[in-house]
Amino acid sequence: MSMMYNTGSGKQWLLTGSSLVLACLAFAPTNAFAQDAKQASAAAQENEDTGGLDTIVVTARKREENAQETPIAVTAMSGAMIEDRQIANVAQVASFAPNVNIQPVGNISGSSASLTAFIRGVGQTDFNITVDPGVGIYVDGVYVARSVGGLLDMADISNVQILRGPQGTLFGKNTIGGAIIVNTNEPGNDFELKLEAATGRFNRADIKGIVNIPISDTLAMRAVASYETRDGYQRRLFDGGRQGNKDSFSGRVAFKWEPTDNFKAILAADVNIRREEQAAIYLIENRDSPDLLQIVNLPDGRQVAFPSSNFGYNKLGGGAGQCGAPGELAPVSNPNCVSSRWVTGDIDTTWAGGPNRSDFDLWGTNLTLEYDFGGVTLKSISAYRDQKSVIEYDFDVTPHEVLQLTNNIDLWQASQELQLNGNLFDDRLKFALGAYYLKEKGQDIEPLRFGFANFLSGGKINNDSYAAYMQFTYKVTDKLSITPGIRYTNETKRFDPSAQVIYRDFTAGLLPPYPDGVFIQYSRCLVGQPAPQLLPNGFPDPACVPSATNPGGNHNLPAVEVSAKAKEWTPAVSVNYQFTDDIMGYASYSKGFKNGGFSQRIFPGELVTPAFTPEFVESYEVGLKTELFDRRLRMNIALFQSDYSDIQIVVNEGIAPKVRNGGVGRIKGFEIEGQAAPTDWLRIDYGVGYLDAYYRSVDPSAFPVNVNSKFAFVPEWTATIAANATVYESDKGKFVLRGDWYHQSVTFKDAINSPQLYQPAYSVFGASASFTDASDHFTVTAGVTNLTRTIHDDAAPGSSGLDLSVAQ
Repeated sequence: MSMMYNTGSGKQWLLTGSSLVLACLAFAPTNAFAQDAKQASAAAQENEDTGGLDTIVVTARKREENAQETPIAVTAMSGAMIEDRQIANVAQVASFAPNVNIQPVGNISGSSASLTAFIRGVGQTDFNITVDPGVGIYVDGVYVARSVGGLLDMADISNVQILRGPQGTLFGKNTIGGAIIVNTNEPGNDFELKLEAATGRFNRADIKGIVNIPISDTLAMRAVASYETRDGYQRRLFDGGRQGNKDSFSGRVAFKWEPTDNFKAILAADVNIRREEQAAIYLIENRDSPDLLQIVNLPDGRQVAFPSSNFGYNKLGGGAGQCGAPGELAPVSNPNCVSSRWVTGDIDTTWAGGPNRSDFDLWGTNLTLEYDFGGVTLKSISAYRDQKSVIEYDFDVTPHEVLQLTNNIDLWQASQELQLNGNLFDDRLKFALGAYYLKEKGQDIEPLRFGFANFLSGGKINNDSYAAYMQFTYKVTDKLSITPGIRYTNETKRFDPSAQVIYRDFTAGLLPPYPDGVFIQYSRCLVGQPAPQLLPNGFPDPACVPSATNPGGNHNLPAVEVSAKAKEWTPAVSVNYQFTDDIMGYASYSKGFKNGGFSQRIFPGELVTPAFTPEFVESYEVGLKTELFDRRLRMNIALFQSDYSDIQIVVNEGIAPKVRNGGVGRIKGFEIEGQAAPTDWLRIDYGVGYLDAYYRSVDPSAFPVNVNSKFAFVPEWTATIAANATVYESDKGKFVLRGDWYHQSVTFKDAINSPQLYQPAYSVFGASASFTDASDHFTVTAGVTNLTRTIHDDAAPGSSGLDLSVAQ
């Protein structure tokens, strides 16, 4: 590529802004919220205790447990904690969890509905539909299969749980890096109404409404609707437009039917509609080339042609005759040419002049049935999700039409999971069994313009995933328990690249040996051939003719469906020992894998569709969970080592990034997190994480990655601290102050460690103040994010605001 750029849903310089919640009205009995919290099936809520710290309940092992008695490294946040911390979407939970890195907007996706997630150094930077995410997101037990659509809004959330390390023996869809579990509030037995409106910088206007209606003694309905809008914060110098805005509507309605104490059914449907501009993008570097092609010999013996988009535009396209002859660089002074003159040096401005659109439509429905037989519970989760995205993207970030692409994503997924959980032998044996099926079909047909040619990328997918899993916990003694588990997965991923064709070659008629164009001739000499038919100088042989799998001679990949299959057993085992009532230690081993797939970004062509194989992680962990000083201090410590093999990384070959199996790595580190209540009026949450991630060997196909390369999106240090102080409390109400701080050390945004995509270390501070009246029905909150206007490129614009809520 001749351009270097960076993207994100937020800009590097986060500005503190102002927002005002004009009206938030709620009607509900004061005990309704406590009842709903207790009824949440996957609760991470804080239960009311007298003195000290509240008990945190998690369902990481498919049953409600005290987090301090669960031998898993888990960060849990209740709905109230999410509101206190002003968390608006799933990416922002990373600021409160050590060794978790979640960035809004997947690399080069252009969609504000996508994300890039890493936990303990394991994740995936590619958003394409042929590549699975490394961190699984589960909403009310339903797996979200794609990175586009993974950036969930946090409206009416019961709790969020973040599980670190491979998760498979208790989840429908296996996940290699970790799991983010999001549970919404279930319908309750009391009437509730809440309305909220907010305004702020960049013409922000947010409206949210929640209603809970008990229809009968056995049937209840709960609905939430949220509309959020904000102007783009990046100014387009070419046309005066904006990028990086928000215009999103989301809604959910759920019905809960409980005809008996033993049976419960929840039917829910949700929707998310976005009509936005493309994500903010700014040009870091623009390098012209005097030649159309650079032929590079890779260490593994392959030969790759790197075409220059700048050369294509300046010498063959709109700049032809004005931007110098072949062998010369384009003059920087000429605005009709593509050159470094379009680098603004200001992240708030861009010279992008192409299409500016990011549309996203998602709807889904799920039915959860649960029957308690007495000691044994059978649960069924049936779900269907459908999404469509149209993302038009000015890839060159200049006023000229050089690099432009459009993602046309149309996907659906259907899943069915059965869970059987229970207790035997007077609760000494607790077990969980499950079976799972996921069907996924769709396509992403991408028209691309690259200065030297127009072509189609992408293709169709057709995936099946079957799994069965089991795990049980046996209490050997009152203090010692052992938990083994195993999972079997059978997956088939299919990819049909037949749509990939070159439909315009700008070199046609310019080079005498290639009347149809040099790139179409490359296609004829490569795609579907038994061996490359190239001249000694690396150019295609003019005598090449189309192969049987390359009808028309202009395909980038053979017009044949390919498949990747995986059949894997992934075990897990943990042992925990309760040293005292307040101290528990554990040791665990788990193995996870992520299936292989196919690279869909190809130009000018390859012999066969490039594939990559599954990657694997084996994780070893020891931990200690403690509550000290009469439950005034909670400190959880985990030390781990992960052996990471066949690592799937993204490298550039030619003009496009491709996924390769990079080699073998090791990740070592620790986490310390917990809470403190030194006084009755002060609560402190804290966490610190350390990661030492490195390659032990690198496959030659991953060039230019080497054993000294740093892992992408993996900071060495992460740290967070937040404090809530009740500074005033009387019969008139209470006044609470809150402050939080998050720190992340340096990272690279790509596997090849481009200096231009280096992220320096940064810290972010936030603060808020709230007043609640004596009836506990009326609350006013004002807050600000990024108090020190820190520069970094992974978050949305900061804001200050006022939150007003009333309950009667």
